[in-house]
Amino acid sequence: MRRVNYSIQKIRHKKELKRIDWGIIRRLVISLYYNNRMKKTHIATKCNLGYDKCRLYLDWMEMMELIKREIDEDRFEVIILTDKGKTLHNRKFNDMSKFKHDHDD
Repeated sequence: MRRVNYSIQKIRHKKELKRIDWGIIRRLVISLYYNNRMKKTHIATKCNLGYDKCRLYLDWMEMMELIKREIDEDRFEVIILTDKGKTLHNRKFNDMSKFKHDHDD
């Protein structure tokens, strides 16, 4: 009985993102764009996020098909930016293209 109650509590307390912080999405996309095939811990460190929060954002990004997960040759899970994720980077987060547009006027 105690084990069942623990499982129910665990399900109730499952964390979900309440809202999306696009600044965090931007940091994740840029890191993955320039550092392909990253482990989750490395992504969290590079983006200055706690591991649990990073996982929540990666789950959301996977659901939105911005990333995919693969197993590398050492049998570690790595995160890869999809073509859709690369397009998001190039259209919205590419600082050089924004800089160029701002100075073309």
